[in-house]
Amino acid sequence: MQDKRCDLHIHSVFSDSDAPIEGIFKEASRKNINCVAIADHDTVDGIVQARLCSKTYDVELVEAVELSAKYKDFEIHILGYFINPDNKKLRSELAHMDQLRRERLLWMSAKLNSLGVVVDSEELFSNIKDAIPTRLHLGLYLLKKGRVHSLKEAFRKYLSPGRPAYKQYFKQSVKETIALIKGAGGLAFLAHPHIIPNQSFVEEIISEGIDGLELVYPSMSAAKSSLYRNIVCKRGLLKSGGSDVHGSYKRFVELGEVTVPYAWIEEMKKALNLKSVSARG
Repeated sequence: MQDKRCDLHIHSVFSDSDAPIEGIFKEASRKNINCVAIADHDTVDGIVQARLCSKTYDVELVEAVELSAKYKDFEIHILGYFINPDNKKLRSELAHMDQLRRERLLWMSAKLNSLGVVVDSEELFSNIKDAIPTRLHLGLYLLKKGRVHSLKEAFRKYLSPGRPAYKQYFKQSVKETIALIKGAGGLAFLAHPHIIPNQSFVEEIISEGIDGLELVYPSMSAAKSSLYRNIVCKRGLLKSGGSDVHGSYKRFVELGEVTVPYAWIEEMKKALNLKSVSARG
């Protein structure tokens, strides 16, 4: 078991990636990655298909989600592992988040139009289809229509905090988000802690009830990883890591670029008193 490889941070077409679920499992199988977590932003809609692909390609699935939360006016991402995607409270909150994200993108589209940057909101949402609406989708629309020359330009000029077409959408607090994940039977992990602007927040967020930290990530330095490993050891936390791959939208990162040992999965299962991924009620 110790030599099995896992990528526990993967996004699909159901959020802000162009990678189909089956393509993810096919690639994982080809690369001899034994276990993956589909952790889409604020949605669990891809999990049903992922279960089928897990059996087809003999790649274990960790049912997961990545939720956006707010801590002292900063956006924080919390990974939920081994969640029950059918939990009524979770489903209700995710539906609310989806509606708020759609309202935000409509506002941002209208703002861009007022700035002379033409956006057809109906066309925009027809491109998004059933995925969770994100700023990336709006940036891709602007790029496709020639309104900008690159995604980086779209965010730099219009879509980032402080830019004229940016609008924040409601986010639950970190404490509420952790409670939502645990209420759905899952474990709550702090995602990519190294990108949090104020590093003192890491210890504070752990005190909100975090179960573990993401220790392995493509852009995380060895020094940062070592620092977080020491925190995990000191606080008795669990460990995770993954590529945070977004298909071709992040061409500089590939599925399985970083992996973690299966022993970390076993520790999660032990913490949940699970015998297997499918043993949840």
